[in-house]
Order: sequence, then C-alpha cells, then structure tokens
Amino acid sequence: MTLTRLFLAALLAAPLGLHAAPDDDAAEMEPDLKAGEVMFRQCALCHGQRGQGILGGKYPRIAGMPEYYLLNALHDYRSGERGYDAMVVVGALQTAEDQDLINLAAYISDIDIELDVPGPEDGSARSGKRTYKSDCKTCHGRKGEGKSRKESPPLRGQYHEYLMRQIALFNSKERIHADDPEDETFVDYDEEDILDLMAFIASLDDQADDEDDDDDEDDDDRD
Repeated sequence: MTLTRLFLAALLAAPLGLHAAPDDDAAEMEPDLKAGEVMFRQCALCHGQRGQGILGGKYPRIAGMPEYYLLNALHDYRSGERGYDAMVVVGALQTAEDQDLINLAAYISDIDIELDVPGPEDGSARSGKRTYKSDCKTCHGRKGEGKSRKESPPLRGQYHEYLMRQIALFNSKERIHADDPEDETFVDYDEEDILDLMAFIASLDDQADDEDDDDDEDDDDRD
C-alpha cells in the first residue's frame, strides 16, 4: 500500500476543521496536472478511477472538490493537524513537498464528473431545507456548492452516509466543525433531523454553480 493511496484515503476525515495554512512560497507555485495525475493513480484504488468514491460513502467523492479545500486538507495531514491511523503507520507524509500537494489537489479538483448520488430512503427534503437554511447555508452556500471565503467544501454530490458519519464525529468532538472546538451545531439534532437534512442535500443539483460568492452573500443577507 503506497503513501499516496493512504493520504488520499485520509480525506475521509471531516469536511471542516482546523487547518495549517500553506507556506507563502507554496501559494506562488504553479500546479503540474500531469504529475498530479500520476500521483492520483494510487488514490484511485480507494476513491475510484474518477475520484467518485464508493456508493455508501465508505470512501467519499473527492472529484471536483475545490482546490483550496483539498490543499488545506493535505497540509493538515502533513502537519499533524488531522490524524489518520494509516498515515501514522506509514509516517512518511511529512516528507511530501509542497509542490506534490499542489499538483495532486489541482488534478483532483480538475476532474469533472456527473454523479447521481442517492439520498436516504427516509427523510423529508422540505423539512431538511429549513434546517439547511438555518445551520448550513451561510458556510456551504445556497446550493451546497461551498464557499472559498469560508474555506468550506461543497456538500451536494457527496454520499449521505459519509456526511452522517462526519456529523457523528463532530458531536463526539473527534472532529472539529467550523474551526470552532466549542461548536454545537448538531448537538440537538435527532435522527429524523439528520435524515431530513441529508434528503435536502441529496436533492441539490450537482452541477457547477454560475453564481459567485458575492451573489450568495447578497442572498444570505436577504434571508
């Protein structure tokens, strides 16, 4: 099992969390998509040939995730901000170069797929929409597209089983939500609330959003 496979599999961790900022020099590096593609070959063993993940969410979809999110996540694993048993065993992630992470994040983000992700059998999207607007939209966008200024990932197009596991990890404090160790967004959710929320997220169109962050911010202000 190679290092690349292990650290991409580690993207199973929470969508949001405390992260170590990339070095200033790294911000000026240009990605090499061909090099990123080579690195991704081993990642595909867990996440699929197109980064589509596995039905049921054992391994999440990573294809098309925003580059800022993927790069932050990879830096977090390298720095130890996020932990993953396989990464600890291998131990060599700390030797990965900034350029390697930039190449890999750029390649994954550039993968364009259409993925029909089923929602839960139970759950009311109508009720879930109210919960989403109240607790999720500000950071994750009106259509679940994510927001770069919040450094938050998309939620639409992700397996609901994976998202449900992350909520459980947030509640147990094994993962940090919204960069806030004291965050209690989900503490009062019961199973029905979670299923409703998942049903709504699954109903969102998994296509590129034409609206920029400023439009979403204006929309937030109107609600």
